[in-house]
Amino acid sequence: MRAFKPLAIASTIATFVLISIGGLVRATKSGLGCGDDWPHCSGEVLPPLQDPNQIIEFSHRAAAGIVGFMILGVAVLAYKHYRHDRAVLWPSVAALALVIFQALLGMVVVKTHLAAMMVVVHLAAALSLLALLVYLSATVTSSPGRGGDARLSSRAVVAAGSVFVLLLVGSYVSGADAGYAFADWPLMDGKIVPNLAVEAKAIHFLHRALAAFVGIIVFAVAFEIIKRGDARARRYAHAAVGLFAVEIAIGAVNVWTRLNAAAVTAHLAVGAAIWASLVAASFVTSPAMARSARAPLHNRAPVVEASGP
Repeated sequence: MRAFKPLAIASTIATFVLISIGGLVRATKSGLGCGDDWPHCSGEVLPPLQDPNQIIEFSHRAAAGIVGFMILGVAVLAYKHYRHDRAVLWPSVAALALVIFQALLGMVVVKTHLAAMMVVVHLAAALSLLALLVYLSATVTSSPGRGGDARLSSRAVVAAGSVFVLLLVGSYVSGADAGYAFADWPLMDGKIVPNLAVEAKAIHFLHRALAAFVGIIVFAVAFEIIKRGDARARRYAHAAVGLFAVEIAIGAVNVWTRLNAAAVTAHLAVGAAIWASLVAASFVTSPAMARSARAPLHNRAPVVEASGP
């Protein structure tokens, strides 16, 4: 029973790391480092790992396997000890189903030779899994406090949703090779609005324009949470604001360095952290979460298996 909390939190961290490794795969164009084989890598369960792209792609698959087993453990513990607590059981089961779906999506991405839309769907599933695990982590670490604020929670949901869309558009920019459309920042070919007749430039411009719009939403919502939220909500809001400022700087570095692998990887990792921070803020400001916190997980009556004589 006591293992559930640390495993849920560890699974959340591991999923974030997995998403970051996925960013490295994308940044180094290592998605086909194992060829189009799946689940094997270049026809083998354990390939020789001599090619850098193969090493990176195999590492991503290995990390995904570890995350899968961790989430399986979360689901098993939830069923064993908290199967009468729907706030714990069903998110745990959903996380297990989603990680299996994510693995199958990984196969499709490889088989379709990294089709841009499939890469976007793959990222969407990964971010959704991260959100589920953030919810579980928030649930098991909840403590009595204010009664929640439905208005703040709904606004945090809007901010998180806008970041989710921005991340998916950024993924499409990468998949469509539109990241190289401009070499300058914040201008584009020396203009605020470039020639949008070129598809790659139009896609890149959309991403930058959307980033500006989403930034306004994130900063406005975060400052409202900082002003009206409780201590934990304020921490998440501060994290979202600080990380978004860092993300802007990394976006500029991406352009100036012509998509340096480290910068591209950091761009996705920080974006995922912003998403997780806003998702967490929406949960901890939720009135439903506040009501649940009045009966913390360690005080809930777990399922006790009958023991023999």
